[in-house]
Amino acid sequence: MSAIAAVMAPVFIVAALGFGWTRARLPFDRAFVTTFVVNVATPCLVFSTLTRLRAEASDVTALALAAATAVLLAGGSGALAMLALRLPLRPYVPAFAFPNAGNMGIPICLFAFGETGIGYAVVFFTVLAVFQFTLGPAIAAGRADLRQLLSTPLVPVVIVALAVRATGLPLPAWLTNTTGLLGNCAVPLMLVSLGVALAGLRLKGTVRALALSALRLATGAAAGWAAATAFGLEGTMRSVVILQSAMPVAVFNYLWAAKFDNAPEDVASMVIASTVLAMLLLPVLLVFLAPG
Repeated sequence: MSAIAAVMAPVFIVAALGFGWTRARLPFDRAFVTTFVVNVATPCLVFSTLTRLRAEASDVTALALAAATAVLLAGGSGALAMLALRLPLRPYVPAFAFPNAGNMGIPICLFAFGETGIGYAVVFFTVLAVFQFTLGPAIAAGRADLRQLLSTPLVPVVIVALAVRATGLPLPAWLTNTTGLLGNCAVPLMLVSLGVALAGLRLKGTVRALALSALRLATGAAAGWAAATAFGLEGTMRSVVILQSAMPVAVFNYLWAAKFDNAPEDVASMVIASTVLAMLLLPVLLVFLAPG
């Protein structure tokens, strides 16, 4: 329990700091922080991590394919569940497909598995982000928009990082130090932003929100397990894929629902309810996944 607390406590304490900060009505420039995290800190974290990741290209490829498979399996399971329950697809399928592998998943994998864990977690998050900025708004809007993907700096950063890995090009110290420094800002800002976002959401339809959230966490973990097994992942890679897939509903799903007026209150309820349930269920999952 002490080891699990060491993993989970920092995540929840920093997120609670953001939650309490907002509730206390202290100044917080949400637009600046969100823009900085999305356009600067996270791309730098991805670049720094991918270029320093000590893993074979075949392992990274298998991990990326497993991540993509887990996202599609979770989304497909959500679609089937919504059809069976006669609920609309556009608000809920993204909530099932896209877990909070950034704000919550990356820090938890860091504390649970160390530098190796955050490296694998960033690979999973990168794949998820590509889907989230293409399929996410496409499902919410009912149409695809490639401009949304091309407008995010994450895609060119990933391409450059993979090119550096493939060619073995040595990077100047000033570049690695700068991207590392800016990337280190991402994790605490992600958690504070998560707390701030949760403080601004409201819970509606508690019973249904809890039921759908529990289903999301279960199908996510199952999708991660199935994908990791299908691609023969072992050890930390396997644990990271399962853990990342089992994360609660990402806040971005609420943003897409609000933008396209797809029952945003219901999606907000799932974000809150799934995060609360994750606080109870993730420690149990970590008992089986974390080393030692």
